[in-house]
Amino acid sequence: MRNLLKIGRVSWIHFENPKKSELLEIGETYDLHEIILDDIVEYWVQDKIDTYDNHIFMVFHFPKYDAVSKRYVSNEFSIILWKNFIVTITSQKTNHIEKIREEYLEETKDLEDPEKYKISPYYILYKIFDVMFDKTLKILSKNTKDIMFLEEEIFSQDGLSKKLLEELMVKRRNLVFLKHLFIPQAELIAELQKTIEKFYDWQLDLYFEDLLYKLDKIENQINILTKNISSLSEIYNSLMNIKLNSLIGTLTVFTLIIWSMTLIAWIYGMNVHLPMAESPSAFFIISGIMIILSLVLFLFFKKKWWFH
Repeated sequence: MRNLLKIGRVSWIHFENPKKSELLEIGETYDLHEIILDDIVEYWVQDKIDTYDNHIFMVFHFPKYDAVSKRYVSNEFSIILWKNFIVTITSQKTNHIEKIREEYLEETKDLEDPEKYKISPYYILYKIFDVMFDKTLKILSKNTKDIMFLEEEIFSQDGLSKKLLEELMVKRRNLVFLKHLFIPQAELIAELQKTIEKFYDWQLDLYFEDLLYKLDKIENQINILTKNISSLSEIYNSLMNIKLNSLIGTLTVFTLIIWSMTLIAWIYGMNVHLPMAESPSAFFIISGIMIILSLVLFLFFKKKWWFH
């Protein structure tokens, strides 16, 4: 357990990847309803908001990058909100909690009376979403640059490779994951905005509208990037088909050339009387015929078909 913040009567306690015994202790300490306790003990609960008499319980998921697999995984945030108290629980480690703490302290250190509303767990909640959405926008910005780099790689001389295909598939998978992660959040943020009004007198509409605006940007960017990566995948497949067809065509030409030489060798390998069979120059003549025929076939296909 780590008491991150205490300003006046407002407290924020954060738990990072706690053990089951610690979660049970949290439930007992704060007299949580058994439904809440079940949700915080059982990870991968769907995004939700539950309202009780004097507190709000919510679950949201935010992306966390796994450097080993080069994929994003879900970091589950469970949040319990009272009038002067907030408890947050994350399923995985996140460095952004400290950033949220620092930003909140900076914003509230010299507040005057008209802005005292910021000293509240509800504003801390806003800061959590604000920082996590900003983090996601940076993630998407990096993905935009990565996709531009992949496009250059595809059209480079030796861009078609297994490694490039793997990168395309990982990017596509990550964007699909991010899309499904953020799809339910717009509706829940709007619901949360209405729910907080029942518990908190100060108006935070402007801040939550800002969250909805950022969430809309996230969804739009994800949709754009998904279309871009899909287009790149189609281009990659088209170029790969062209390359494969060219390779098959080349192999076909060389097969025909070799076949023509094999045919001549097979004819003169039969145990029958053939023209030039008794000539001392037969070997050189037949070899010359093979070479000339091969060159004719090669030049023909180069001009008419595969090598234009």
